[in-house]
This record gives sequence, C-alpha cells and structure tokens, in this order.
Amino acid sequence: MLRLSEGVNRAEETLREYVVTPELKACFDNALSFVSSALHSRTSKASYLHGSFGSGKSHFMAVLHLILQGNSAARSIPELAPVISKHNTWAHNQKFLLVPYHMIGAHDMESGILGGYVDFMRRTHPHAPIPGVYLAEGLFQDARALRERMGDAQFFTTLSEGKGGAGGWGELEAGWDATRFEAAMEDPPGSEERSQLISALLGTFLVRTTRKSIARVKPICHSTRVCRS
Repeated sequence: MLRLSEGVNRAEETLREYVVTPELKACFDNALSFVSSALHSRTSKASYLHGSFGSGKSHFMAVLHLILQGNSAARSIPELAPVISKHNTWAHNQKFLLVPYHMIGAHDMESGILGGYVDFMRRTHPHAPIPGVYLAEGLFQDARALRERMGDAQFFTTLSEGKGGAGGWGELEAGWDATRFEAAMEDPPGSEERSQLISALLGTFLVRTTRKSIARVKPICHSTRVCRS
C-alpha cells in the first residue's frame, strides 16, 4: 500500500515498483487531457478516482503527480512515451501547485481536506497567508463588519452571551473583549480558543450569516488538486 503524500516524496521507490499496463496508459492519457482542458478553458474542474482497496489509486496519483511535477524519471517511463509526447506541448516546463494528502487519521471531512491543504501550504510556503478555505474565515469577516457597525460595547456584550456556544469549555468560558477576539482569530485552525470563538459567533448574532459564509467555501478535490500557479 502506498500513501500519496509519502509516495511523491520517494519518487525513485515509487517509480521502481510501478508497472504501466495498457489500461493504465489510457488512464494517464485521460487524466492529463482532463488537466489540459482545465488549463486551456481557464475553469476550475474536479475529478473523482474510484477503485477498491489496494487497486493502485494512490500509486497512480503519485506517478501522475511526478509527471506534472516534471520528474525526469516519471516522464521517461517507456510505456508512457506516447502519452508524454502527446501532452508535452502544454505540460513541459509548466509550473503547477500540486497538493497531495490523505484522509488517514482525519477526524472529519473538513479537517482532512481543508486542513490537509492548509498544512501543506504552511510547510511548503510558510510565508504565504493562510488560505481562506475554512468556514470560519467568512464568519470572521462578518464579525468584523458587525463589530464596526455595532460598536465594541454592544458587540462584545452580545458575543459574551454566547460564550462557548454549547458550553463544556470550563474556565475558558469567559467574556470576550477586543484583545481576546483579535487573538482568537489569529490562532491556527483547530486551536481551542479559535474554536470557542466560532462557537460563540454561531451561538449569537451570526447564525443567519453562516449561510452566506458557506457560499464562500471553495471545494477541494479529495485526493490531489492540480492548480496552475
């Protein structure tokens, strides 16, 4: 069994064990054609790879990742020579943002998919802003706007009524003020204080704005998302 996020970092081992059948040759052609269509039409597209356990899904994605990454060994697989040649005009020397991760050990879909994307960006681009993919980012934008309209006194009084939402936070369920509010929004996704702020916002005056925030969340492919950068 190969994990996608590990296989792409062990290119030599991944490629040494890979056998390209005629069916896989057609699959690579189809996958590269799909990526090409997204690039040339300048539209977002997603694809779903399905197969039983152990059928080689992660291995396939790892090799596709290496091909798009420009790995010379992956692009030199003899059985894929016609496919590589066919797509060479648009794929060669292109720069892609390739984000591999897996769902093993994830607590839920959001932490697995969106969290995996954010963690990858933190590791590979530590100086870049945290991607605004979480529902909380939309809530925080709405909260800042409400605070400006309502004024600090009314805003934090109302927010403190919600405290931790459903409770269970123990001594952490204290009132909210400007310092704590701003610090919680800067905390990393999944942190206790940030989670408590989200709960308080949802439990008070941002219930209705949640629907608008959801519309701002962009879907991310469950295995590997390929973007042109």
